[in-house]
Amino acid sequence: MHDPRKSARFLLDKNTITLEWLWIKYWGEGGNASPLELDAYVHEALRPHPSELDLIAWAMEDLDSGPVR
Repeated sequence: MHDPRKSARFLLDKNTITLEWLWIKYWGEGGNASPLELDAYVHEALRPHPSELDLIAWAMEDLDSGPVR
């Protein structure tokens, strides 16, 4: 499976998405991490459980389907 963290970092760095919107989509997919923990996952400061990577990937897909600002 593709690790979505690199894509998320790229989009965050380019201001294409915000951490807040990513977290909202991630939480909507069933994620339990706080926004701070999600930021740490995306920037590889914390190692998420593989299922969390799935949730981040699904959140990224949701962001592709609608406006983020």
